Amino acid sequence: MTQPTTQSAVSDEIAERANKLKLEANALYAQKQYHEAIEKYTEAIECNPTVPAYFTNRAQCHLHTEGYGAAKDDANAALELDPTFIKAYFRRATAYSFMGMLKEARADYREVTRRVPNDAVARQKYTDCDKLFRRLQFEKAIDSEADRKRVVDSIDPSKFAVPEDYKGPRMPLRKKMVPQSSLAGRSAANGEEGKKSAADKDKEDADDEMVEVEEEYVDLDFVKGITDWFRDQKTLPERYMYTILLQAEKLLRALPTLVDVAVPEGKVMTVCGDVHGQYYDVLNIFKLNGFPSRELMYLFNGDFVDRGSFSVEVIMLFLSLKLLYPNEFFLNRGNHESVSMNQLYGFEGEIKSKYPVQAKRMFALFQETFEALPIAHLIQEKIFVVHGGLYSRNTARNSTQPDGDGVVRLSELREMSRFHQPHHNSLMCESLWSDPQNQNGRAPSPRGTAIQYGPDVTKEFCDKNGLKMVIRSHQQMDEGYEIAHNGQMITVFSAPNYCDAASNKGAYIRITPDLDCTYHKFTAVPHPDVKAMAYANVSRFM
Repeated sequence: MTQPTTQSAVSDEIAERANKLKLEANALYAQKQYHEAIEKYTEAIECNPTVPAYFTNRAQCHLHTEGYGAAKDDANAALELDPTFIKAYFRRATAYSFMGMLKEARADYREVTRRVPNDAVARQKYTDCDKLFRRLQFEKAIDSEADRKRVVDSIDPSKFAVPEDYKGPRMPLRKKMVPQSSLAGRSAANGEEGKKSAADKDKEDADDEMVEVEEEYVDLDFVKGITDWFRDQKTLPERYMYTILLQAEKLLRALPTLVDVAVPEGKVMTVCGDVHGQYYDVLNIFKLNGFPSRELMYLFNGDFVDRGSFSVEVIMLFLSLKLLYPNEFFLNRGNHESVSMNQLYGFEGEIKSKYPVQAKRMFALFQETFEALPIAHLIQEKIFVVHGGLYSRNTARNSTQPDGDGVVRLSELREMSRFHQPHHNSLMCESLWSDPQNQNGRAPSPRGTAIQYGPDVTKEFCDKNGLKMVIRSHQQMDEGYEIAHNGQMITVFSAPNYCDAASNKGAYIRITPDLDCTYHKFTAVPHPDVKAMAYANVSRFM
């Protein structure tokens, strides 16, 4: 980052040239060409690094491109030049908010209200940030991961009746044989399990028998039914929500962290990137490319929820498809399948709006389901698919060895524990958050977490692991996809007109059994009048 200098070091001619560059950048910003605007603001800063507004203007562009760490750095640079520059406090507070650092954001908003006590906007932002910070701190205090009991063990969907006026798709019933002991969860959900003595439980184990029960399940008619039901902005009964979530969590939990996927002859795999609650664009993918089936396989590469305002519909359709086609429909975890992101970017708020009575329990069950999602998939032993990207040298297991090459092996991913939040594990965090860069080597990420990595890092990772390429998502692409790092690093992004604010296309990749890849672009389709970020907490801080 260019370091600020004093005004006296800049001539009038240079200052005028820098101002012209700033005006060009402003025009690009107005056209939502944020990356190009960043380049122009950077030229202006390099020409005249004494103007705080150049840094805060570039910070605003970084905020729009999710470069929250870079936005914070620019705000800091502006404050070094002028500690009274109010806009810099606003920019830094916004960056902190989007990074989930609400304590720091609250401090900056408080500083603005101290310096400009009559600023109603600043007062409101401080009040909103303070309330959100206190709520999340309280929830964290009473629900630590270490002490939390698994929600899946406390829910019995049969205790929730389907409303009599429900006119939507019905889950069919099937008979199955289960051990008598497996029904204990139902009595535990009603508080009966704790009343049994140790002797009673021992006797039950000894006398365990197979019993026949009826189970609701997902079939093709139900999946097709909810596809249309969700399109009409209707919700499923709580009973069905819980049934699907519990069955999906059980299925996902049994999978390895890195899932091997074969594409048999006669079948095709379609890989999609972020969809971020854009349900109607998901339906458009299925319209253009075909609905999932035994022959048409799909892998959605994380970030199913948040930002878009139809995240519940997206994730419930995806989980239902996973239950219907466990060996043909695949899901990777993204950085937005996590508590902190969902609390800030809309998914929690959406659940509260659509299921107000069961919101707290349902949100917790979603988190357990997200924690069960695999982190990566390996297609035909040659294409590694992960949401974010590759790894810092220190993350590799052999990095501490004298002859270690600092390259993460696929075996390390296979052995990684994933049943927790991403920040507990650097290997998981980088899998979900890292981004590629054009320059060789590694660098800190503008996002403020994980890293950026160059073509040399990608080549070494592929060579050491016997891979053809890496497919990742995580970044908006103007044309929906990008082929980088000499064809070894592919980014695919499937949320066109991202957040109702960009003009980007979406894309998906079709992969044949012989690993022939074709890239398909598509544009956004209309959706009901519920704006993106309608349920988000951070939208008020932008």
